[in-house]
Amino acid sequence: MSNLLERAEAFARRVHEGQFRKGEAKEPYTVHLEEVVDLVSKHGGSDTEVCAAWLHDTVEDCPPTSFQDIEENFGIEVGKIVRELTDDKNLKKAERKRLQVINASHKSPSACLIKICDKTSNLRSIAKSPPTTWDYERRTEYIRWAYEVVSSLPHKPKAAIETFMMAADQAEIRSAGDCLPTRQAQNVAVSVLQRKAYRAGASPEQVNQFMVRFAMGALENE
Repeated sequence: MSNLLERAEAFARRVHEGQFRKGEAKEPYTVHLEEVVDLVSKHGGSDTEVCAAWLHDTVEDCPPTSFQDIEENFGIEVGKIVRELTDDKNLKKAERKRLQVINASHKSPSACLIKICDKTSNLRSIAKSPPTTWDYERRTEYIRWAYEVVSSLPHKPKAAIETFMMAADQAEIRSAGDCLPTRQAQNVAVSVLQRKAYRAGASPEQVNQFMVRFAMGALENE
């Protein structure tokens, strides 16, 4: 199977050559693939799932690559997963995004894992190197949509979801810090901290006590 993974990586690097991410750093697109593959591996993905992670955007973004190419070179199972993860580029962007939400509930466990890792990587990019043309509304709209897609998936491994949520928090804080006045950005950060506390199992009383201490500390620093 290691030979299959090596071939999948080489294939993905070849067909994505010359493509770059939308962020200000203009990273090669393969940086995204590397991150998705790393996340899938860390969250227990099988060799078949890692292979599909390398290839998940090849048909969608690298014409004339076809599903037949994937199946012939990497097998029917990998081809099935790639099909589940591929949007129809003949449709308008808004419709593709709508269908991602609708179709999420029908995904296989393998496609679910890769989809979560894919969205996690994209959110990390918003936090580290957002597209220069995306304003606050555009960034937050993507974050909300990513939440909607992931929440609709039937299979959500706990560790993968925790990593996704951390990436969403970071993206939200970065977006507010870049685009909003200081006070509004601070309010967004406070809201994110509250959510994190609740996710960690804190009671409403504990969260309120924490927020009071946080506010007092902020006032002292002004």
